[in-house]
Amino acid sequence: MSRNAIEIIVDALRANGRQVIDRGGDRYSAQCPAHDDQHPSLEIKPRNDCKGAVVTCFAGCDYRDVLAAIGLQPRHLYDDAGMRAIYHDRRTYTYPDGRQVHRKPGKRFHQSGNTHGRALFHAERIGEAALVYVCEGEKDVEAIEAVGGTAVSPPQGASTPPEKFDWSPLTGLSVVVVADRDADGQGRRHAEAVVNALNGTALRIDVAEAASGKDPADHIAAGLTLRELVPITLDGVNRRKPPHAPALNNAFVTASLAEVTPERVAWLWEGRVPAGKLVTLDGDPGLGKSTLALAFAAIVATGGQWPDGTRCEHPGDVVLLSAEDGVADTIRPRADAAGADPARIHVVRGVPVDDNGALRLPTLADVEQLRQVITDTSARLVIIDVLMAYLPVTTDSHKDQDIRSVLARLSALAEETGATILLLRHLNKGKGADPLYRGGGSIGIVGAARAGMLVAPDPEDPDVRVLAWTKSNLAPAPDSLNYRLVDAPEHGCARVVWGGVSAHTARTLLAEDDAEAGNQAKDFIVDYLGQRGGEAPAADVLKAGRSASFSEQELKDARRRGTPKIDTRKASFGDGWVWALRPKVAAPPSTAPDATFDVDGSLGATFDSSPKVAQNAEGGTEKEDRKPATFEDPVCACGEPLTTPASIRYGKCYECRLSASKQSDGNDDGHPDDLLDSQ
Repeated sequence: MSRNAIEIIVDALRANGRQVIDRGGDRYSAQCPAHDDQHPSLEIKPRNDCKGAVVTCFAGCDYRDVLAAIGLQPRHLYDDAGMRAIYHDRRTYTYPDGRQVHRKPGKRFHQSGNTHGRALFHAERIGEAALVYVCEGEKDVEAIEAVGGTAVSPPQGASTPPEKFDWSPLTGLSVVVVADRDADGQGRRHAEAVVNALNGTALRIDVAEAASGKDPADHIAAGLTLRELVPITLDGVNRRKPPHAPALNNAFVTASLAEVTPERVAWLWEGRVPAGKLVTLDGDPGLGKSTLALAFAAIVATGGQWPDGTRCEHPGDVVLLSAEDGVADTIRPRADAAGADPARIHVVRGVPVDDNGALRLPTLADVEQLRQVITDTSARLVIIDVLMAYLPVTTDSHKDQDIRSVLARLSALAEETGATILLLRHLNKGKGADPLYRGGGSIGIVGAARAGMLVAPDPEDPDVRVLAWTKSNLAPAPDSLNYRLVDAPEHGCARVVWGGVSAHTARTLLAEDDAEAGNQAKDFIVDYLGQRGGEAPAADVLKAGRSASFSEQELKDARRRGTPKIDTRKASFGDGWVWALRPKVAAPPSTAPDATFDVDGSLGATFDSSPKVAQNAEGGTEKEDRKPATFEDPVCACGEPLTTPASIRYGKCYECRLSASKQSDGNDDGHPDDLLDSQ
């Protein structure tokens, strides 16, 4: 029975007196016969392509020297007949133009046939290949072909200038020139000459070397793949555009960075709102996003001062697209209340559709019309209120590809004109405090923006708004800012009054918001079950909840937390699950009549029948004659219902907290100043 390559090599090593250790799975360790090996440093293992064996000396001996030391040749590495023929020391190579090269033992060669031909070895086999390897010798070409590649080589290796041969079969193809790893550098010099000969012919030229051994044949004999060739860079190579590459009427237009003059980022609002970029402003309805946007417009239109004290360095006109507010009764009064120059704010009413003055609503597909109005007015700010109202009807706001297609053109317009384009969005009902995912529509919207802002109530004072940043690509994340919406009676609307810096971030603001969203989901479930006798199929609850804009996960999380408790059970064998309100347990008669609501920071957390004791301004204590309250209706000691989070947190209405603050007269041991943080 014939032996395979591993058996032949192992038997030869043992016959040579070398220690051989069977590692299992046709893997062996042995003393290397090519050097004085005291400890086994030779590995013999199967090739990954199952065509033979791989022999590796970890002391650095060449595999050919290892084989020669035990009387074998490179062809003995292979079980595959084709591979054995390729690595045989006798071989004849035939070129497509009739040249023949004859290989003899000792790397001796002679030629016959058309010895003046210009063809490359195996050029006729290129066929439909898109990638071709150029090697120094014919053996390398056949070795690459044996592992699935396409390769050619010029005649006579590195001894003849490559420009003497016909390289036209490589026109428009990607080429990898594989340099031999000669100690004197001749292989790299030859590869450099080949690259220069191919310049203007091949579409792309890369250069590589064997990762093991001297050439591609050695690399493959070491069990390595073509992907494991090592890329190198050559000096003295002049790259030229291939003249034969097919010309395209719509080819990419590129620019070398060397041709680009560096510029600093321009800012509409220094460090916060970049000029010539897309910027988002997110927030729930009713928080005054539109009023805030017009406050920005007033600063830009007048060259005024931003709320952090910096000056608007690039004042100019403002273009406004508003789908939610009337121009005469809402937008103009708000602009006046903000101190804007109304002559510099331009409201887009529509796009003409005929000569009779009929208008259609604009969309963000009307980029050229928007470009014209920006150019005509020299606008520095464009406000789109709200973004979703101006998406083309064919655009799905939740599909990233659709959104990016629209916003890519809008971003290019901002870059070209230098105008900041502010996109207003409502928040979605999603969970999680990651601000990037809370704006309405696809994540591609905030992905296209270079800065993003969020408006949310201050958790400590719902009358205070916080402007926080969700994204800041071009500068460090700026501090959040407080502001209030106050009445401007002379204009019949609200205006923005700025406060100071807020310690809140977009993430902390949304974490508070998510807790409230969870409470809303809980309230929905309790109401739904209460209207159905206290229980309902879980599938029905989830379906109704989804219709009410809650996610299924929000509803499931809300069921598990808080009070009242909601149990789950099987309706009957084979039926679905039911959600049911847990029956209330009656309180002991001795305590129930006197139960009062104890505010400790969470609604309905504790009931306490004892009188409440509070510290007064002098550091003493006094009993609060608190009016009894139910779980659903907490009240202040004065009888005023507690309806805001701050009032519930402190257990006092705004008037009582104001009175307590005045009594303390600034005494730090009395009531803290933040008792006044909300009505």
